[in-house]
Amino acid sequence: MAKISFDEWKNSMSFMIDDNFDNSFLQTITPITRLINSSCRNFSNPNELSTFLTTDSGDISSLLKLKAFVSVIGLSEERLKRVVSLMRFRFFGEEFRTEWAVKRISRTLNENEEFRNLLVDFFINGRNSRIGREMPLYYMRNFNLLNADFITDLSEFNYVERILNDNEIQGKYSNEVGAHVERIIQNRLDEYQQTSNNELRYEIQKEFPLLNKNIDFLIPNVDAPIILIESSYNITTGSGQSKRADQLVELYGILMRHNANHRANRIIMLNYCDGFGWVGRQNDLHRIYDSSDFVFNQNQLHVLDEVLNEYY
Repeated sequence: MAKISFDEWKNSMSFMIDDNFDNSFLQTITPITRLINSSCRNFSNPNELSTFLTTDSGDISSLLKLKAFVSVIGLSEERLKRVVSLMRFRFFGEEFRTEWAVKRISRTLNENEEFRNLLVDFFINGRNSRIGREMPLYYMRNFNLLNADFITDLSEFNYVERILNDNEIQGKYSNEVGAHVERIIQNRLDEYQQTSNNELRYEIQKEFPLLNKNIDFLIPNVDAPIILIESSYNITTGSGQSKRADQLVELYGILMRHNANHRANRIIMLNYCDGFGWVGRQNDLHRIYDSSDFVFNQNQLHVLDEVLNEYY
């Protein structure tokens, strides 16, 4: 079979259109939104806010509650890290080289009472707190937990939902789409197995020793692969795409050397790239194209069937 042309591949790039997926993703924010709505009238009470930030509520972890809370008060996770860095340096005398992740901050809130009291006091009282005196007003410009009108806003579902969705509290949409793309490929493999070849076998996310890397899909298995599939979806552009291209160029070089020495056991590299972020990085996309035996995307899924027909 012939490899589709670069222009055909590039011009078939698209957004991932799946309304069921998008609606499901949007609805993941509902439980934490409703919890904020029902809890917000206690946020000005230090004991109540401490309890809110340090306890799990059913499936809603204290970590997620902290992430949601700093979003709705207008601080953001990144600024929270700066605040905690100041706390560690100024109030706890620590010498450190790296900031804490929000997960570490949440754990310390649970474990360290002095740390928790300082941070909760800052959240509620802003400039009139020990930490607040050390922080620029800009960081605290939206701190309004003592304002009745703001608490009324926090009790409204649409207001809180919009903030949490805008700040992608449940994870970045682009990352979730990337995981969904892998499900699209898996569904296509399952469909092929059911309709064309019930002996098709594949493994997902297994480390392939030859390449020293986890491969998205290995057909039929890691011990005797015939086809490797790697997938990437990008909504926006970034330097990570160049790194991705560098990696795939290197992997393909290793495969070509292997194939030259094991002609009877040739391994095919099939790359899935989609999303308009790749259209904006055509040099990197072309490098991936040149480092693939075949390429496809959501609008070219038939290529996967054709590769399976010929090589499996």
